[in-house]
Amino acid sequence: MLEQFFRDAHAVDRHRAGLFGPYIDGLVAELATSGYTWHTVRLGVWAVSRFGRWLSDQGLSIGAASEEAIAEFRGTQRKPSWGQHGGDAVLRRLLGRLRSREVIPKAAETTARSAAERVVDDFGRFLREERSLSEATVLNYCPVVRVFTSELFGSNSVNLTKLSAADIHAFVSRHAGAYSTKRVQLMLTVLRSFLRFLFLRGYILSRLDEHVPAAPAWRKTEPPKWISADEIERVLASCNQHSAIGQRDYAILLLLARLGLRVGEVLSLELDDVRWETAEISVCGKGRQRKRFPLPEDVGRAIATYLKSSRPSCDSRRVFLRAKAPYRGLGHASSLDTIVSNALARAGLDPPLKGAHLFRHSLATRMLRKGATLPEIGQILHHASPDTTSIYAKVDIGGLRELALPWPGDCA
Repeated sequence: MLEQFFRDAHAVDRHRAGLFGPYIDGLVAELATSGYTWHTVRLGVWAVSRFGRWLSDQGLSIGAASEEAIAEFRGTQRKPSWGQHGGDAVLRRLLGRLRSREVIPKAAETTARSAAERVVDDFGRFLREERSLSEATVLNYCPVVRVFTSELFGSNSVNLTKLSAADIHAFVSRHAGAYSTKRVQLMLTVLRSFLRFLFLRGYILSRLDEHVPAAPAWRKTEPPKWISADEIERVLASCNQHSAIGQRDYAILLLLARLGLRVGEVLSLELDDVRWETAEISVCGKGRQRKRFPLPEDVGRAIATYLKSSRPSCDSRRVFLRAKAPYRGLGHASSLDTIVSNALARAGLDPPLKGAHLFRHSLATRMLRKGATLPEIGQILHHASPDTTSIYAKVDIGGLRELALPWPGDCA
């Protein structure tokens, strides 16, 4: 594999003869499949070779490779420009590769912070494996728990048996004032789930989840936020379809606008989910249920253009990838929210809701105004309960006008 990046046979032999020589070809293959450029791979190989020579000069073996050793090594380099061009990332990948093969020990977890992180990791595994929750839910829950454990224990040792209802109330009081209503509700839901997990695992001896306060939850108090069909076309037209990022974002925005997909459904879309022969796509929705959607012509054309012209070549099966190496699927809902927010700004629009869900609300509102019934809208949006769809009745002004009682004239 090295021969693809170094023409000089002596250079290839020199890199393979180094301390990390037995692992250098595998590392290079991993970098290449992850989308790193030819120049970055070469700089990374040089960084690995220099690090290996430095360890040997110190009289150390390969087992001494660690984050601390890399930091010390970096301090000895006069012009470590390779670190600014991917060298540091390659060295971190090297450590991960060596640890996965048990060549070097795993990173030490000796601080109170790392002990708290282990609890958070255990909670994440519990959500995935025992609760069968989606990765998007895990990504939303774990940061709240991470803040909670960090504030609770700080730099002290982690002793969950000392956790009390007063600690929970104090945490909620500190954060509730700075959060929106929905954010407070999410925080309280996460705390209840985490405290039930601690009780089930035996970390705590009593049911503290019953002490988490409730937050007011007045549902459907406001009509859904939406933008018109003309404004959606302006947003779509704002994408630069001559660039790789523009083609990717245009295809994503079309999926949101034409099909009303949820963020997680777009993020998890894989190459095999697009069924070109039947003009359908299969998406993984809430509860990990598979749903089929028709593939409109303009959406299919946009996805095909991105796949043929701009999608990086890598081993990931996700349809939509990061724009920079290492190439992998977009990892978080905030990625799509940022794409939508930037497109709205380019189109000169400033709606009160700027996230990806804006397109879902807009699709439902347009369907309602063109005569679709609420059950039909719920079927298109794959709502599990008709009550979820009922919020769109607020934008049916004509229907609400027919239900309204006549104004009683001059009566005060």
